[in-house]
Amino acid sequence: MALNQQYTWHDFLREHPEHKQKKTKRMSPEGKKAFDAAYKAYIKKYLVGQVERFGKQIAKTEEQGKKLSATVRELRKAKKWPKAKLAQEKAGRRDAAIVRLKKQKERATAAQKSF
Repeated sequence: MALNQQYTWHDFLREHPEHKQKKTKRMSPEGKKAFDAAYKAYIKKYLVGQVERFGKQIAKTEEQGKKLSATVRELRKAKKWPKAKLAQEKAGRRDAAIVRLKKQKERATAAQKSF
């Protein structure tokens, strides 16, 4: 989901009922200023959570990949080629997932810097 869809005017009004009571409009100067400040605060917090989540997923996937590579080595020593090939494919998919997660983490950190 795009960042501008993460925090909406409806969410803003739910958090700040005083603006709802005043019936502040979204495009009024006061509404724009208040919403932009709340949006930036929310998105900064959201992006920090994203970076942490990606870091945990990367660590978990790397650990699973190490287990799979150990399994591949054992299967190759035992000369069980078909099973080793399947395990190697699984390990390759884990490596690809790690790369994807690292790219997502980089994008989130770059977005953090822009706010």
